[in-house]
Parts: sequence; structure tokens; C-alpha cells
Amino acid sequence: MSNVNRTAVCTARILLVEDDSTLSMIISETLQRDGFEVETACNGVEGLQKFTKHGADLIVADVMMPRMDGFEMGRKIRQISRTVPLLFLTAKSGIDDIVEGFELGGN
Repeated sequence: MSNVNRTAVCTARILLVEDDSTLSMIISETLQRDGFEVETACNGVEGLQKFTKHGADLIVADVMMPRMDGFEMGRKIRQISRTVPLLFLTAKSGIDDIVEGFELGGN
């Protein structure tokens, strides 16, 4: 018989960076209901600060935000961590935007 504690739960920590407060609340509450720990930021500057201070297991970021857009935040995060998964939320669908997201390390 295994000595593994089957009641232990590993919760992924998600950093959600979204400037639309209503959308941020909906996404955050849905992820929390599914068992994730969610920290939110309302722009790229705040998102970068929170990642630097607290880290994250996954980053979900809007592309078009004030102060620092999601792509720029992603570039700066990639200088800190090459491995944290980074997903972008965007209404942009142009090939150049998609390529840019992947080139900077988006998943």
C-alpha cells in the first residue's frame, strides 16, 4: 500500500491580467469555482509586478491593456521565466498578432 496522502490537493496558481473588470471577475470566479487559486491584475505593469513578487503556475493575459500591453508584459516575463505557460486573450486575429504572440513565448 502506498504512503501517498490522497487528500492532499495541489492547486495551480493563475495570474489573470485583464483590464475589463467585469470580464476579469467572471473569469476569476469561474476558475476559482473549478479549484484554481487566482490573482488578478488590471494592466501589464501590475501583472509584471505581481508575477515578480508572487510567481504563478500559469498566466492568462489580455493583449490590449493600458500602461503596458500583454505582449510587452509577456516579453518581460520571458526574461524572468522561460517556462511559465502564458496564454493571451485577444480579439486580435491578424496573422501578425498571432505570430507575435507565439514568437514571444505564448502558449
